[in-house]
Amino acid sequence: MLTPYLLRAPAAADGLRLFCFHHAGGSAAAFGTWQRGLGPRAEVLPVQLPGREGRLSEPRATDMSGLVDDLVRELGEHFRPPFAFYGHSMGALLAYAVARRLRDRRAALPTLLAVGAYPAPERPGLLTDVPGMAADDLAALLVRIGGMSEMLLDYPEWRDAAIDLLRDDLRVCHSYRHVPDAPLPTPIAAFVGDRDPLLTPAEAAPWAGHTTGGFELQPVPGGHFFLRESTPVLLGALRRSLAAATARRGVAHAAPGERG
Repeated sequence: MLTPYLLRAPAAADGLRLFCFHHAGGSAAAFGTWQRGLGPRAEVLPVQLPGREGRLSEPRATDMSGLVDDLVRELGEHFRPPFAFYGHSMGALLAYAVARRLRDRRAALPTLLAVGAYPAPERPGLLTDVPGMAADDLAALLVRIGGMSEMLLDYPEWRDAAIDLLRDDLRVCHSYRHVPDAPLPTPIAAFVGDRDPLLTPAEAAPWAGHTTGGFELQPVPGGHFFLRESTPVLLGALRRSLAAATARRGVAHAAPGERG
C-alpha cells in the first residue's frame, strides 16, 4: 500500500531499504541524488512529511509524539528487515524516536540508525531561540548557516513561507521530551559537519550512550548542511557504516555453527 509519506512504493525485492528523514524546513528532495550515489547497495526511500511539496495542502505536524505514531502506523508494513534509517538534523531526532517506538512495540528494528547534524536526544535541541526571533533575524540566520538561499530575501512571500515551515518543524523538535530508557541494540553512526556552527562533535558524542550495538562518530567536511556540501563523502561513509552494520547483523543471526 502506498503511503503519502513515501514518494513511491518500495520495491518488492529483499534488499536493504534506507529510509531518510529530512531536516526542519526541508523536504524529501534533500535526498534526491542519494539513490544514484549509493547505487544498488540500498533502496533509498525519502520520507516526505506533510505540508510541503506534493503534500503542501496538508496540515503540518507540530507534535513529535503524534508524528511518530503516524509514521509507525503508515510506514510500519514497509519496515521489513533489513532496513536502516538516516535522519538529518530534525530528521535525526525523528528517526531515533521512530526506532524507540518500534522497540516499544516489539517490532523489527533498523540494522543501522545514522544520525546527522543533531545533538544526542537528552541534550538541548537546536535553534531553541527561534520562537522569539523576528522574521528578518531568522532569515539572516538561515542564510548564514546554509539553510536558505540568499535569493529568497528578495521575495518576501517565499521567504515568509519558508520561515513558517521552519517554525512548525522546530515545534516538532522542541515538543520532544526525552525519557531515559534502555539503549537500543541498533548500531548508531553519528555524522557531524566539521564547520557546523550549531553542533560540535562533543555534543554529538553522547549518542554513544543510546546503543549497545556499536557507535561511530564521523566528521564530514562542511557546515550544518554537509549532506549537500559533501554528498559523495557522506555517502561513502554511510556505505561503509551500512556494510559494517549488515555484516554485524548477519553474524548475530547466524546459527552457532555458522559463525566464523
